[in-house]
Amino acid sequence: MSGLTILVFMLWILKGAPSNTWEIKLPQNIDAISGFCVHIPCQFEIPNSFKPFLSQSAEALWKKTDIEGATVFSSASKATSLLNGNVIGNILNNNCTTVFHNFPAGFSGTYFFRLQGREDLKYTFKQGVSITVHKDVLPPALNPHVQELEVLEGTKLTVSCSTVISCPSMQPVMQWNTQLEELLPPALQKDEFGQTLLVSSQMFNATPLNDQLKISCSLLYMHGTKTPAESSITLRVLYAPRNTIALVSPSGVLSEGSLVTLSCQSDANPAVQRYEWYKYNGSGKLELQNQGETITMTARGDVQGLYVCKVYNNHGIDQSKAVSVSINGCDCSIAPYIICGFLMLSLILIIAVDLVKYKSLLKRLQASENTRGLMTYASLHRTSDSVYNVIQPRANRCEDDNENRHLSKQQSSS
Repeated sequence: MSGLTILVFMLWILKGAPSNTWEIKLPQNIDAISGFCVHIPCQFEIPNSFKPFLSQSAEALWKKTDIEGATVFSSASKATSLLNGNVIGNILNNNCTTVFHNFPAGFSGTYFFRLQGREDLKYTFKQGVSITVHKDVLPPALNPHVQELEVLEGTKLTVSCSTVISCPSMQPVMQWNTQLEELLPPALQKDEFGQTLLVSSQMFNATPLNDQLKISCSLLYMHGTKTPAESSITLRVLYAPRNTIALVSPSGVLSEGSLVTLSCQSDANPAVQRYEWYKYNGSGKLELQNQGETITMTARGDVQGLYVCKVYNNHGIDQSKAVSVSINGCDCSIAPYIICGFLMLSLILIIAVDLVKYKSLLKRLQASENTRGLMTYASLHRTSDSVYNVIQPRANRCEDDNENRHLSKQQSSS
């Protein structure tokens, strides 16, 4: 068998094959208000073999408690039925929708639909609908289904309000206690079982202004004496610290030795988890000084200056503007600069003096070297003259002695 043939056969089974099941589609639960009507959407399916026995004259019955329970309504004998109602659906179209009027307070329970036609068409469907009768109006359902909704700042939210209208002929008025950014007005819808819903929604972006905001939706019936009912959600918007302020107490110029208190305030949700105090140093950078929402110090030279408070929580950080702590008669804020300037000036003067001394010493050394050279030359010159003067007479005397000895020899030989 080809694939196309199998597909056609399966479609024939799903669409045209005989059905051998009894099925019914009902809401599982219906909340009714005593004295109001109750609308029960109802659809059924019967086996194909019983469809020839289904006619407009088929009797629709409702049994209470279980499938063998007492019959409380019969379309064929309404006058003797315990419940006053009508089958408003077309039985030939498998529609068993029923409306009970002025539903009594003591009739809460599970109801089962039974179909009785010609021949063997007599069947009580196994699935029932549980009807709970309330004296007062039930509050609407809010989505999300929480009493407190925790969101981060900037989150886009949709809060919906809805209620099942068990009696469509008496619709309530749905109202919000506050209108936020975008409101979808109440409108009617149908759920999967055919019940009528009244639904309204609000859409907005969560801001810190919405923190602890109670959003309520209420139902009010204009007819009768039923008390209005409402449901509410409280928003908890989480955000980083903001609007942080640092305070100095006492303010103004302080006397040295007195006590000064720094305190920090900030708007945050959850509350600030850590406070840090910083002080600007001489180079304009922040240095951590202490921690705590409030700190107390003794006014002295190293306390004077500009302080900043930084705050933290799980969602961010913020810091205050700088606040000044001023102490009377204290120049400690400029003292480091004066000291540094004095030291630099002293160093420059020392270096300058050393340079002058070095140059002067160098000149003296050069002059001394020149003078020593001249003195050495003069000394050598004088020394050579004196030696010459000593040697020359001696030489002359030696020559005279030689001449005298020569003359003496000549005379002796004669």
